[in-house]
Amino acid sequence: MEKSNMLLSPGQRIRPNMNEETVIDLLFKIYGLTVTSIKELNAYDDKNYHVHCKELHENPYISEISEHGYVLKIINSLDSRNTHVIDAQTEMLIFLNGQLNCPIPVKNLNGTYYTLEKTNDSEESHAIRLFIYQPGQLLTHASWNKELLYKVGHLAADLDLRLSKFYHPAFEHHRTIWMLMSMSKLHLFVFAVPDEKRRQLASDVIDTFERNVLKFVPILEQGMIHGDLNEQNILVNKEGTDIVAIIDFGDSQKTCLIFELAIAICYMLLERKDITEGKHVIEGYQSVRKLTSLEKKILKVCVCARICQSLVMGAYSHLNDPKNKYILTTQKNGWSLLQELWPISDDEIFKIWDLSN
Repeated sequence: MEKSNMLLSPGQRIRPNMNEETVIDLLFKIYGLTVTSIKELNAYDDKNYHVHCKELHENPYISEISEHGYVLKIINSLDSRNTHVIDAQTEMLIFLNGQLNCPIPVKNLNGTYYTLEKTNDSEESHAIRLFIYQPGQLLTHASWNKELLYKVGHLAADLDLRLSKFYHPAFEHHRTIWMLMSMSKLHLFVFAVPDEKRRQLASDVIDTFERNVLKFVPILEQGMIHGDLNEQNILVNKEGTDIVAIIDFGDSQKTCLIFELAIAICYMLLERKDITEGKHVIEGYQSVRKLTSLEKKILKVCVCARICQSLVMGAYSHLNDPKNKYILTTQKNGWSLLQELWPISDDEIFKIWDLSN
């Protein structure tokens, strides 16, 4: 029976070994598309490529070639085992299509939304998926202001409200190492952090999350979330004033709704390098969904847990894939942010983030 709760183990290498020539061959073989240009995109454990293709093609399920191109996604070997979750993610994107701008799945020559392939002599199979590319600039390149941060918070709550009408059984027991529900497993990866004081800080955050958050999971409101609303997964218009699309639903999950907000705040603070900016994200979120008193109480710990998760897993992933500089993104500002935010008392953070309302 297929397992949906397999978590990454230390020493396990899961990222596909891929080059552009192989990608071009796969696109023609699986999708009947001929590549005219190709560019690799940032990714952690997967391989993603932005491709443009010739108008002439052999895919009966494509009526017109996208002028903006496509994203070919080669899923890591661990997530590729969970084909029922891949099906669930596809159904979610089809459900959201027309409500929000997000990646649109494309059928392959067999009329399915993914296929399993062994690439470059790999012993493991990788799921190959194709999406219509969503135009826009990454949020990280926008001119930041409080209005944009407000919109990020609003987006987080609005998306989860829409997803409250979506259900797929595959999400019921789906777990990965990147979920906040898996924080206890992070103890196994702390060794990858080279500095002793930082290792201790990470352990303290994990321990506190276990004591002060996980025990409340049964009474926290649950629902579907995107799970990775960061500056690389939110697209804005060229003026940088409005959000135009959300991408990369690979971390979508059924979990505590407060985690969506905590994850969004984590990445916005990493970008802004200013803890006070969290209040604008919270204000936008609460314009759609009001936080409970318990959610307000645990919010800071949840934000710190996500920062810690990104730092530890980034350090670990870099040991296995030192050429992938993207995985070190959080390291630039992450430790200083965590060291600043972690000691702040509940009373003080309530004032800083205006959580009394």
